[in-house]
Amino acid sequence: MVTVHFAEVLPKLRDEEVPAAAGRSPLSPRLWEGRKVGLRAALTGLVLLTVTVTALLIHLTWSYTARQNVRDVAGQLNRQIVGSIQHELRGTLNEAWSVQEAVRSIFFQDAIRPTDEAKREFIFLALLRSNPTLSWIALGFPDGNYFGALRADDAEFDMVEVKPDPETGMRRRRVDTYTPDEDDVMFRGREFVPSDYDVRTQAWYRRAVDDNGPGWSELSHLPNRDRQAIVTSTPIVVDRDFVGVLSIVVEMERLSRFLAGLQVGKTGTVVVLDRTGQVVASADPQAIERQRSGEAPELGELAKNNKLLAPVAGLLEGGELTLAELTDTRQLQMNGPDGNVYVTLSPLNFSNWIVATVIPESDFLASINRSAMILLGALAVLTLLLAVAAVLAANKLVAAPLLRIAGQLKHIEAFHLDRIIRLASPLRELDNLSAGLIQMSRGLSSFQKYMPTELVRTLVSRGVEARPGGHQETLTVMFTDLAGFTGISERLGDGVVPVLTEYLEAASSAILGRRGTIDKFIGDAVMAFWGAPVPNERHAIDACAAALECQRLLALQRADAEAAGRTPLRMRIGINTGRMLVGNIGSKERLSYTVIGDPVNVASRLEPLGKRYGVDIILGEGTRDAAGAAVIVSPSMDGCRASPSTSFSAWPSTALPTRPRGFALTKPVWRRMSGGAGAKPSRSLGRLRLATVAPTSHRSCSYHAAAPTWSTSRPATGTLSPFST
Repeated sequence: MVTVHFAEVLPKLRDEEVPAAAGRSPLSPRLWEGRKVGLRAALTGLVLLTVTVTALLIHLTWSYTARQNVRDVAGQLNRQIVGSIQHELRGTLNEAWSVQEAVRSIFFQDAIRPTDEAKREFIFLALLRSNPTLSWIALGFPDGNYFGALRADDAEFDMVEVKPDPETGMRRRRVDTYTPDEDDVMFRGREFVPSDYDVRTQAWYRRAVDDNGPGWSELSHLPNRDRQAIVTSTPIVVDRDFVGVLSIVVEMERLSRFLAGLQVGKTGTVVVLDRTGQVVASADPQAIERQRSGEAPELGELAKNNKLLAPVAGLLEGGELTLAELTDTRQLQMNGPDGNVYVTLSPLNFSNWIVATVIPESDFLASINRSAMILLGALAVLTLLLAVAAVLAANKLVAAPLLRIAGQLKHIEAFHLDRIIRLASPLRELDNLSAGLIQMSRGLSSFQKYMPTELVRTLVSRGVEARPGGHQETLTVMFTDLAGFTGISERLGDGVVPVLTEYLEAASSAILGRRGTIDKFIGDAVMAFWGAPVPNERHAIDACAAALECQRLLALQRADAEAAGRTPLRMRIGINTGRMLVGNIGSKERLSYTVIGDPVNVASRLEPLGKRYGVDIILGEGTRDAAGAAVIVSPSMDGCRASPSTSFSAWPSTALPTRPRGFALTKPVWRRMSGGAGAKPSRSLGRLRLATVAPTSHRSCSYHAAAPTWSTSRPATGTLSPFST
């Protein structure tokens, strides 16, 4: 007959107690977690994008409108230039017509005879001096002779006469040179040179004779020099006798100089063309030089040195436009060597001439672009300020509250409902959302009283879906029960609830403190298991430690209850380890995360055996094997049946520990559980016994209440060897 003693936890239990939340795995990794964008960054980017796009749209719209306005401005400028040229040309023509009519009237009224050299010379010089746009005033006689006054330049006048030499009969040209003085002209010299000039062969003379009236024509050959010019000529009739042709000449060089004085944008140019594309007048300095030297400028030659004329030359040479068919003003935007240019072609109401203006786009856009850059800079600064203000406002009003609400949701996800607080927000939606979270937390706070919070928190953190299913796994399961609870309940009636609450809180604290999972409360019983849902290789050791902790807490309760006259409590524990089914068991409407299987049934039957055999903690063989050297138990007890289909063997101890009766622990664990290195255990810790039980084929065992003894019949097979102490 051997007394059964408790087991002692070996040094492997010297590890610090693990908090209930320890060992919890982190949240399940989410797909594309690394690629997700934070709310602050998203709001900041959205605000910046919105402001930038708005600013860009404003700038592009403004730029497009500016370019459209440039076309209009170019057209208006061209109209102004054409108007200026027409006005200048009309003025020149009117002067020529006026002078022509004045001289014709003088001759017609016989105030001066056309052959009176002195008087006609005086009249011609006076008229030239008073009409600076005119180049020549001349008379052509029916015998081929010629007399004319020439404005050689602004500081010289020439009198040119072509007639036969009285001595030789050969035609010669006489040139008298005059320089203007304040109120008169000064004679500077005379020269004679041979000449073959005959007015009767000139087109302007023949036209006046043929038409018998005034009219305009072009010429390039004059007695004293060759110049590109236009001439108006009319016949002179005195006393019904044809005495000659009066001509007024305007050299195109003067029109070119007038064009050069026009402001065509900033760097633009203008050219007057005839219908064949020949240059009549041009603001280009090269054209003026060629006209001064008596050469007709060619558009292609001018375009080689004047890049602005290149688009016009290319337009005509390529046949894209025919000047002979041009009837209305036409504006083109073309690519020039240095950028886009606006080319405008407008017909003149004289001699089928066409005015072509070429204005670089940059002339208009330079100031516009400068203004645009200033505007863009100001807009960028304003955009930045608005973006910063918008980002700060968005972060303060939206991002920060949403992030705090997201933090509150994480607390709800982790079932830390005590950390949920009301987050006030000026935005109604966010304020309502925070209020909804408060209501949710209150509902969950009430709801969590009816379920194991740590279990739900663990399942959620590990991503276990709430649907029926499970898997086989080696775990350790524990059942506890209050000794004599039926009598206590009958004696206390409704007052048993505080007592039961005190007991369940102690058991829950011990189980959760050793990484256990509370499955359910069954009246005064507690079902718990280790190793799931969080994997735990020490599940058997932690279950044994939790069992000892439960007994320690209840021992303290008994000491306090005896001192206060309350009901002392004692509990029995059954622990077993084996392969069992763990998972969500139940229906689609209601599930329970639990364990089922034969090892669970064995554990549930081991717990009541403590009453039968006078022990407080009973371990199954699987737990004993899994815990290994971490626990010390009494030697084997054989032949005790744990269920109708299962019997067990036990190992009674012959070597009793020196700690209080029935309770053996290693020194570090004992110190931690009893209050310190120098503390002494309470006397109420006595009678705690830990035994191991293993399945066997034994059919009977007997227990004598007077003293814990064992009467066993040894089986032939299946008996486990005693553990050595």
